[in-house]
Amino acid sequence: MTPEFIRLLDAGTAVIADVFDASNQMPLVFDNRIAAIGEGACRFVGPAYTITGESFRWSGSGDRAKLEAIDLMPEGVVAVWAGTDIRGACCFGDLLATAMKARGVGGVVVDGGVRDTAFIKKLGLPVMARYRTPAQAIGRWHVTSRQVPIQVRGALEDWITIEPEDIIVADEDGVVVVPQHSLEIVLEQLAATSSKDSQAREDIARGLGLLQAIEQYGHL
Repeated sequence: MTPEFIRLLDAGTAVIADVFDASNQMPLVFDNRIAAIGEGACRFVGPAYTITGESFRWSGSGDRAKLEAIDLMPEGVVAVWAGTDIRGACCFGDLLATAMKARGVGGVVVDGGVRDTAFIKKLGLPVMARYRTPAQAIGRWHVTSRQVPIQVRGALEDWITIEPEDIIVADEDGVVVVPQHSLEIVLEQLAATSSKDSQAREDIARGLGLLQAIEQYGHL
């Protein structure tokens, strides 16, 4: 993991979202229904490896485009699955999760469903998904493209766009996107924002009134 990625993960998604707000930019936050598969902390960061698909009824034994997309995943990426119109079916289960883990994928965000969650919990691959389901995708949904701009459901906007190599940061508060072209500016502002929040927290713990704090620090 690069030093830049460590800084993003240490700062956390809330601070990153605040950095965008301070610059009058809408934070690119994933749908709030996307949650960790498994107990405990689910924290990861990495460049987006994008996958998109669509609902489609066909006969066949598998989704070769999906298998190829996983086979080509580089180490350290965050696989972002855009289910688009997927409903009720999964994007992947235990076998494909095992393949991603073997390839060193750093984390997975699924705007759609996953299954075999008991196995995935034990696998050690951090996965966040919109829902869980026992229903497979074969005959219902298939991958149409990889490493292209994709749209996933957002928290503050109906849809957000993710480009390949945009930075995905996930923690206990959710998932936020740092566009690649904004990375340097975000990193420059993280330290100041984190320091300001830490000082405000300390002063409030010592008894500083909230109205005084907002005058001193600008926001709470």
